[in-house]
Amino acid sequence: MNFAKIKEAEAEHYMPVFARDNLCIERGEGNCLFDINGNKYVDFVAGIATNILGYDHPVYTETVCKQIHKLMHVSNHYYTEIQSRYIKKLADASGFKRIFLANSGAEANECAFKLIRRFFRNRGEEKTILTSEGAFHGRTLATLTATGNRGQHDVYSPLPSGFKSFKYNDFEDFKSKLTPDVGAVFLETIQGECGVRPFSNDFMINAYALCKSRGILFAVDEVQTGMGRTGKLFSFEQYGIRPDIITLAKAIAAGIPMGACLATEEVGTAFKLGDHGSTFGGNALACAAADAVLDILLGGLLDSSAEVGEYLGNKLAHLSKYNFIVDVRGMGLMRGIQLSDKIPAAVFESKLRERGYLVNVAGNNTIRLLPPLTITVEEIDGLVAAIDEICAATCVM
Repeated sequence: MNFAKIKEAEAEHYMPVFARDNLCIERGEGNCLFDINGNKYVDFVAGIATNILGYDHPVYTETVCKQIHKLMHVSNHYYTEIQSRYIKKLADASGFKRIFLANSGAEANECAFKLIRRFFRNRGEEKTILTSEGAFHGRTLATLTATGNRGQHDVYSPLPSGFKSFKYNDFEDFKSKLTPDVGAVFLETIQGECGVRPFSNDFMINAYALCKSRGILFAVDEVQTGMGRTGKLFSFEQYGIRPDIITLAKAIAAGIPMGACLATEEVGTAFKLGDHGSTFGGNALACAAADAVLDILLGGLLDSSAEVGEYLGNKLAHLSKYNFIVDVRGMGLMRGIQLSDKIPAAVFESKLRERGYLVNVAGNNTIRLLPPLTITVEEIDGLVAAIDEICAATCVM
């Protein structure tokens, strides 16, 4: 099919939910993508923080192909060796004793919400979950309720009860909302969809300490920030805290759909037989892919990507010299460049694409950078040079 036919089929048959760029990707190689016309782009989107190994990584690709030949899927009515091996490895690497494997971030977060409710109902209590304004936790009804997009709330009301929110990074508002009905706090360490906004160290440490002092569960959505994205295996490590629950997806299997909810022994055993489940969650193919990802991360990629992430941060820091750059923020290989409202981020995105670089626009008029963890210093230098060139031309306008 040529590009025109591809777009025609999309317009005729796909539900109209995606505002797609005028770009059709055909294949990937290394840290680059190639479109249907053969144009090459260095990828600083990585499937929105998913393709952390880039494309056609030799070890990962060989593992996945082998597993397809051996076994892709059987019901969770049965044990499989690969699932058992992987959850043991993930438990050892994370320090969380209990794991449930799902298919996506929204499913992992749904599992967390159900687990929190079950935990307190086992005690005869009904509790509320406190989330942050500006968060993004998924597109199911419950995860949408936990997300801070009030416009979407109006579209899909009535929504499930049991959630309330506090102002982002505002500890005084957080304290005022931490009323006796709250059983758990659920947040991202870095709000990705809202423009790569990290919570401050002071907020995170004080919020965590307050929850611990009151017996309130502390849960962290690591769907976008986990699996090495910030320079640590999990972003909560950057703050020196230990949550009761974390959720993972996106990068966990480097492109094969997978999610996970991890919990402490006390919280993770709140479920009883039949309380939760999944047809595809934790199938053999996804577990083999995730097992390879974890081996590659712990085998050296985590350390090297932390160094490259620091390099990226240092290279971007000089952009503050341009008066239309409002802020440059983030951690590791998760960075945001917020532009003045006078300069639409979508224009920057388009100009970078013309120069062979794919980036993503997030909230607050922010260019979001989420490259594969295999991104090279040379590829970063090329991106920053292209940004500088666009900024210089913008200054002249």
